[in-house]
Parts: sequence; structure tokens; C-alpha cells
Amino acid sequence: MKLLIVGKSAFSRVIDGTRVPISIAGHTVQLIRPLTAYALARGFSVSYAYPLTASASDCLMFDPDDEVPSGLVEVPFTDPEAPKSPLHVGWLAVEAAIRQAAGRLGGLDWVVLASTFPLAPFLADLRWKYGYKLALLIRGGDGYQWLDPDWAARTFGDIDRAREVCRIYGDSLRSADFVGVASRWLGSVIEERGIRWDAVVESPAAAWAGPSPEPRWDKSRFAADTGVVRRLGYLDPTKKWLVSAGRFHPDKRLDLTSGIFSGAALKGWQLIFSGVGATREEIEDDLMLALVDKGAACVIEVPPRIVYALFKVCDACLHTALPSATFIDARPSSVTSAAFHGKPVIAPLAPAGGVTESLSPENVQAYCFDVQDVDPADRAEVVRRGVDATLRLQDTDVLLRVGAANARHASSSAAASVFDDLLARLSRLPARGKPG
Repeated sequence: MKLLIVGKSAFSRVIDGTRVPISIAGHTVQLIRPLTAYALARGFSVSYAYPLTASASDCLMFDPDDEVPSGLVEVPFTDPEAPKSPLHVGWLAVEAAIRQAAGRLGGLDWVVLASTFPLAPFLADLRWKYGYKLALLIRGGDGYQWLDPDWAARTFGDIDRAREVCRIYGDSLRSADFVGVASRWLGSVIEERGIRWDAVVESPAAAWAGPSPEPRWDKSRFAADTGVVRRLGYLDPTKKWLVSAGRFHPDKRLDLTSGIFSGAALKGWQLIFSGVGATREEIEDDLMLALVDKGAACVIEVPPRIVYALFKVCDACLHTALPSATFIDARPSSVTSAAFHGKPVIAPLAPAGGVTESLSPENVQAYCFDVQDVDPADRAEVVRRGVDATLRLQDTDVLLRVGAANARHASSSAAASVFDDLLARLSRLPARGKPG
């Protein structure tokens, strides 16, 4: 198979003397990195198109020890300005990258787009020119936001123009040869907009990618690893670790994380927040800073190549994002990874999102706290319910039983399982006919 993967930058590298960082998002690093490794291991010809630029809201990391997989054909593109042109000309750079990929691979069988807005309409139209089939993997906001004219109007201004943009985008999703969604919840959302989907294609759990033998990890080894950047505080390998992982962004509700951990006051536990780029000045949560100052919390930055090790050595995971007007967790990769490695996950049962799809029924019963009847602005009540769930970690028998149940439930989240199923589906799909 001749495969082109299109998405954000998932690897650190230096190009013409310029450092190109990783765009740290669960559905970039936890989808594109294992997908490229999987496809190359099966002897596919694989090319990867990605932008050298990032949006202002992207979380970026440069890992000097990162490696681009051998055999991967990279075709990066930019979004340049052209003299006397009223528009940026990145669309030309994208097509040039596709043409380069087709030329270097001797044609293209499939183009896989990881997160579908805004490139889906463009790639859908180019199918007929370059002869590929198009697989769209909808991850989150590309499903629940950009099909909504009210949301699109925030960018395009005029509501009538926003409706046309949503129609164009929706038509590209309808015409794709394959549409995968990160969660059943996300599938139900796009169904309401008249978009059919073929399968759940989750972003796999973080795991050792090889090919060399996997290191034997424990807390001491992890704490001493030079790839782990300690932003605030220190890692205490003598304590149990409650991990919260994600972007440093209001969407992730760091205030709830610190409030729940502080309220639970678990003896012998440390809160480990793994994010990207946060300094003391950037963390505006005073309670989190107080926990750091007394050694009860630590803020770290972990490169994608070893982030799986954090989930292997931790004891439990705390997830606190709640649905808001701007963000819903379609299926957080940190929750999937924690469950896959046999750890219990404390998380809210919210009215929207796909968080629980990666969790066993035992976990939902023991450690998920219902906030469906709570105003998200009522922080005190959300924290109170989260504290009650967190205190259950003190029962070691329940912790171990739920962790084992999660590992069984999430075993299908291994990269090989996810991509074996995807490949089987793509292999038996005929191309859609060209619109009349």
C-alpha cells in the first residue's frame, strides 16, 4: 500500500537548521506516530505531510532525542505569504506536498487525514486529480464544532457565509471513502448533522514502540530519565503517583485537579501533572503552586517517545476536563493510556463526551463521579464529588481490581489492534464515485 498521512507535526526534527517541534495533542502524537510505525513495519510505502508552522493555541515541544522513523518520506509544507497576494498561499504548498509524495512513492493508494478541518474539502477535491482514496479520521472539534454554523461564524463572521462553509465541509465528509471517529459519542454528534461514519478509530494507547527491547521502568528510573523535564517541584519515587496529563489550558480545568487532590489529602500520594511548557508564571492556580511548594505535587513535561512509561509506573489517573462552550473531550488519549496500562481513572460523568468509552464498567462504578446535574461553574460541588471518588483510592483491593478490569477493557486500544481493524476496513472498501 502507498500511504500518505496528513496531520500536524508529530516528531521533533531539524530542517535546514530550523528546529521543528512536536505539536502536543493526544490525537496527533498518539495517532500519527503509531500509525507511521505500524504502516512501515508492514512494508507499506509511507509519506507524511505536515505544516512547518503552528497555530497560536498549539502546545509545542522539542525533544532533542526524538527520531523520525527510518523509511518515512516527509513532505512538509508551509503557509507562506506571496507578494501582492491578498491571501496566504498555503493551499498551493499543500498540493505541492501531495504531488511530491505521489511522485516519490510512485502514486498514492490512500490519503489518511488525522483531524479533518480545514483540509478535508481540499483533499476530497484532489482525489480525482491524483487517484487516491480518502480516509478521514475525525478526532474532536473537527466533528462537533466545524459542522455548526454558529461556531463557524466566530471565524468567518457572517452567519450566511458560515453556513456555506459548514455545507462545504460537511459535503467533503459525506464524500470521503472512509470516515472514522474517535468515539461513539462523536459519531452520534456528526450523525445529527447528516454525516455517516464507518467505524470508531480511536487514538491508540501510549505504548513502547521499539524496536529495541523495552526498558524496565520503575518510578526511580522514570524520575531520573533525562528526557523528563521538571518544570515545578520534584518527583518523589517513594510515594504513590496520581497522574493528570494534558495541555495547560483552561479547557483541562487545572483548578479542579488541584482542588480535588488537595481536598482528598491522600497520605503518601503525590500529584503529577504532565503538560507542556508551563512555568510558575504561567500557572495561575495558587492551590497547585502551594501543593508544589510542599512537595505534594510536581509539574513535568514528558516527550511522546517515553510518555507511556509515566502511565506504566503511576498508580492512578485523574481527569478533570468538563464540557464547555468551546471544548468537549471526545476521547482523551491520557484516559485510554492509563486504562490500557491497568490504572484506575478518576473522571467526571459529564453530559457530553466520550471519556468513559475507554473505561471498564467497574471503573465507571468505582471512580467516576456524576456531574450531569451540576453547573460546571459550581466548582465547589464538582470538587466535592471528585474528592469523594478520589478517597476510594485508599482501598487497595478496589484499586487493583479496577485497574485489572481497565487493562482487559482497553486491550483493544493497542496500536496493532486499532490499525489492524482500520487496514481491514480500508482494504475492502471500493472508492466512492465522483460527484456529478
